[in-house]
Amino acid sequence: MDGKGEIRKRVLQARNAMTAEEIAAGSRTIVKRLVELEEILRASTLMVYLAFGSEVLTDGLILWAWDEGKRVVVPLCRPASREMTACRIDGFDELERGHYGIREPKAGAIRPVPPGEIGAVVVPAVAFDRQGYRVGYGGGYYDRFLPGARQAARIGVAFACQIVPAVPVGPHDVTVDRIVTEEEIISPAGRTLET
Repeated sequence: MDGKGEIRKRVLQARNAMTAEEIAAGSRTIVKRLVELEEILRASTLMVYLAFGSEVLTDGLILWAWDEGKRVVVPLCRPASREMTACRIDGFDELERGHYGIREPKAGAIRPVPPGEIGAVVVPAVAFDRQGYRVGYGGGYYDRFLPGARQAARIGVAFACQIVPAVPVGPHDVTVDRIVTEEEIISPAGRTLET
């Protein structure tokens, strides 16, 4: 089995080779699948990452959630402490470029939301395997954050090229309950969420 570093390099190379049109089209299909998931429909508070680079685009999901009257929270990463805070946003104008070039809430508009109030978390990754394990970017932010949001459904999103046979698993690695790609919805074995 490849190590996380090798998987990260190989999958990022494949994802970065996608055209802007492929990313946009795949993202639209993924968002369409997401808004039909029972876990997303049930969640009154939805945590969604803000896409950067060649990641699955999530702005469409956020717009849908606002239209549905859901409270939307986004990650605010603090590299000094390697912690992540969920912060409510009510409009894209509340965002600015922050750490790593990722959009995040403006300093004057930070409204933290307790992890226990989140119904579903849309989780990014460099790669996922079919058991629900993920390779992130190496910061461990989600592995530290998700245990505090135990009640939240954990929905991984990725393009099909990001699904790998197996991910090396460490003691602090957290799984997702589902993985949504433009080609399929993967429900790892042993999960009991509704389809």
